[in-house]
Amino acid sequence: MSAIHITTGSGQSKIYEEDQARALWMEGHFGEGTLFWREGMAEWQPIAILFPPTAVYQPTPAYRPGMPPLPLDPNQGANSVFGAPNQGPYRFAKDPTTLTKVLKVLLWLELAVVVVSLLSDFAQMSMIKSGGFTDAEAEANDQRQAMIGVAYLVVFIITGITFLKWIYRANVNCRGFGAQNMEFTPGWSVGWYFIPFLNLVRPFQAMKEIWKVSTDPQRWQMQQSAGILTLWWTLWILSNITGQITFRTSMAVNDLPSLEVATSASIASNLVDVPLTLVAITLVSRIYKKQHALTQRV
Repeated sequence: MSAIHITTGSGQSKIYEEDQARALWMEGHFGEGTLFWREGMAEWQPIAILFPPTAVYQPTPAYRPGMPPLPLDPNQGANSVFGAPNQGPYRFAKDPTTLTKVLKVLLWLELAVVVVSLLSDFAQMSMIKSGGFTDAEAEANDQRQAMIGVAYLVVFIITGITFLKWIYRANVNCRGFGAQNMEFTPGWSVGWYFIPFLNLVRPFQAMKEIWKVSTDPQRWQMQQSAGILTLWWTLWILSNITGQITFRTSMAVNDLPSLEVATSASIASNLVDVPLTLVAITLVSRIYKKQHALTQRV
């Protein structure tokens, strides 16, 4: 028999002979989260794969009056010996309740700033179209636009940092729920946002993984994605594109026609950011509710 390395998730592993490991497994010394590895394997795997319930012989007991009917499904019988897959109760590795509330407040604040910016852009466009404005009116318009721009930048940075922190914690809790074989670590679920080109796909995949695990940590790979994820990511990509256009056109302003182009770009960007922020609020709320519901199972 080959030697088997076994770990229960504490960071330490021990070596057993296969027969010894099998005996300990049958006696219940290894829990559902136990992983094993032996030479030739590419990665650690759940020990239940090595010693599946169907591999254990259970003699059929003689029927006596008053006994419950014997299970016809062999998997049902196996579950009576080994226990059904863990359905909870689950526990947060780190409670995200306060962080979620703070993030939602910031997102609503960002939405308010975006709406104010949009109204200010329309006012600026109206002034440009009129063609008849004084220097004082132009100066007041520029000051208003500058103040709103600074406010938006500050709120965007604070909200962005908080959102990334929330994603990190959501991933940590997914792992704390016992999900196996997750592709994205907490660090990389955030880090992919800063890798050019790959940040067009990988953050979306990481969020989709969080969604699936939050739905069912034990069978997360079989869970379906949701339309809100695709909608959120599509709006996020559009927001980045329109934001880049707005920045470049605003840097090129040197007369009224170029200011009109920059204002139009800013209006388009804000019109994308409004639904993006609303969808982000909904997405954060739904993932939190999914994870919180897991902790309420009995």
